[in-house]
Amino acid sequence: MKKNKYFFIITTLFLLFCVSLFAFKNRHKIKNILSYCYRIATKSGESANCEGCNDLFNDGIAEHEKAYRIEKIKPQQTDEELKRLESNDFYVVQDLDYSQPLLLPKAISFIDQLSKTYYEECLQNKCSYIPFEITSATRSNQSVKKLMKGNANAIEHSPHLKGKTFDISYAAFTEYSKQLEIFVSVLSELKNQNKCFVKYERNGCLHVTVN
Repeated sequence: MKKNKYFFIITTLFLLFCVSLFAFKNRHKIKNILSYCYRIATKSGESANCEGCNDLFNDGIAEHEKAYRIEKIKPQQTDEELKRLESNDFYVVQDLDYSQPLLLPKAISFIDQLSKTYYEECLQNKCSYIPFEITSATRSNQSVKKLMKGNANAIEHSPHLKGKTFDISYAAFTEYSKQLEIFVSVLSELKNQNKCFVKYERNGCLHVTVN
């Protein structure tokens, strides 16, 4: 009887240890999932108003293609040169339906710089940090054709095919207008420094290509 009792206690402690270890290793994902669920639960049903974004971010297809033409980057045929984009304390990578969470190293470095600067500006403004959400990254020719059937912004020769283009949701900042204002200011400054091209899209996203 005592042996069974000790076995139960040891097994329970071991399971608790395993759960704690898993939670620690995945703390970034768990935190962002909880944060995302909270935001969904508290949304009023209206998208964030990206005030002034249509004027700030109006880079057309030619500008985005320029970023690839200069470096002679063509659509990615394999994943060999791409790096995986993963959620962390600073940004959330949503479940992607029409693309893969993969980008060229230069694009990921830009996202890290964007998140760091945005974080610092939030601290300076004594504002709680809200991770931004990436809703699309690198696509295949097949996924682009599929997306074109239901998305007016999708085009056949999409910059998303080449590894330096991704979408960030401004709609995810609903009820966080101050954070959105700071984020837009930071992204606009990076654009003015010629580090990226940005297109405002009415579907709730900012279409970004790293220069």
